[in-house]
Amino acid sequence: MQFNQKVSNPLLCGAIEAMHADSNSKTHTLVLDEIPRATFLCPGTVSLPPVEDENGELKLQDGCQVQYKMLQNSQGKPLLMAFTSEDQMQLWKDKTGNQNCYGFACPFPDYVMLLMNKLPDGTYGPAQGFVIDPYGADLVVDREMVANILFREKERKRN
Repeated sequence: MQFNQKVSNPLLCGAIEAMHADSNSKTHTLVLDEIPRATFLCPGTVSLPPVEDENGELKLQDGCQVQYKMLQNSQGKPLLMAFTSEDQMQLWKDKTGNQNCYGFACPFPDYVMLLMNKLPDGTYGPAQGFVIDPYGADLVVDREMVANILFREKERKRN
């Protein structure tokens, strides 16, 4: 995950819009094909405030700890958030008052690691999946869907 990096996902956003307009196997496939290519913004809070470097860019201080924000779905299961752009993350901030959060650029493989790697005790972490653009597209990607995407990518590379 990278701090203070811009993200843009026009192909994924277009695929999601097409799927919402006409939900069918073709539009679902377009979305499933774009998700692994995406880099999202994952909101988090930091233990130490960012500081400007010599170029005037914000950087995290050494020793800074990050806590990623989650929300709960209608069944109470925790989900990470995955924003397709700064505008989508700002929409969430405005609706929830979470103005003290920062966006961390997180490519799909980072979400895979957070969701699919087991902890030392053999269990998974608390996140059950992630939601793309809460208050926007609001597309939930659970562990099963992540596994499906990984299988599709493996098959695509094999063929």
